[in-house]
Amino acid sequence: MTTPDITTRLATTGQLLVRSGIEIDRILGAMVDDGATVSATLASKVLFLSRLLQVDPVKQHLLVAYSDHKAANTALLAASSVTFRCNHRGAQFAFSCGSPRQTLHERQPAIQVSMPTAMLGVQHRRSPQRMQVPAQAHVDCQLRMGTLAFGARLVDMSLGGMGFLLCEDVVPLCVGTKLEGVRIRHPEREPLVVDVEVRHVHSITLADGRRATRIGCRIVGAPQDLEELIRLFIIDLQ
Repeated sequence: MTTPDITTRLATTGQLLVRSGIEIDRILGAMVDDGATVSATLASKVLFLSRLLQVDPVKQHLLVAYSDHKAANTALLAASSVTFRCNHRGAQFAFSCGSPRQTLHERQPAIQVSMPTAMLGVQHRRSPQRMQVPAQAHVDCQLRMGTLAFGARLVDMSLGGMGFLLCEDVVPLCVGTKLEGVRIRHPEREPLVVDVEVRHVHSITLADGRRATRIGCRIVGAPQDLEELIRLFIIDLQ
């Protein structure tokens, strides 16, 4: 069975706001693999045309090749943020990146920008519709392991059911653990009950200096429940 993808979903929805970091990484990686052209309109209506060179989801940045137009490179590096656009695999995508700066890629000059936190996808032959962007959902979870209970947040989920949980504490979880009966508080509906298969566990430091645990997992549940969770991170804007 093939993993569903954003362009397939766009064929039926027309316009999506993608907030899933997993899916954004996947789309950007495909743009790199395909050598797809990205563009940006900068100050004084200078047009930047280039391509993505590398996606680094760990360091949270992208590398973009220099364009052939020196003025466009200068304008991009002078901007505090930039919105790129790309026609890719039957859809149009737009995404904003911040903090452009000069760097090197394979000994060649390149431009580094921060990873986008959201991406707009529009099916070809449709014009983007202006509409209010919904607020980011806060998705709390209640995890149980034997007699131990701890809270977490679902911070990412992909179309294929892969996700990330964030526990604002250090928790004794091991790769391969299956947590059954996890309650996820949906912001608009009754709580959903799913199982969580732990794939990765990483100790991280939050912005305020506290230690926390980031859990990469597969979420298993009824198809309609998984779809309800996916829609919190991949939002149909129709």
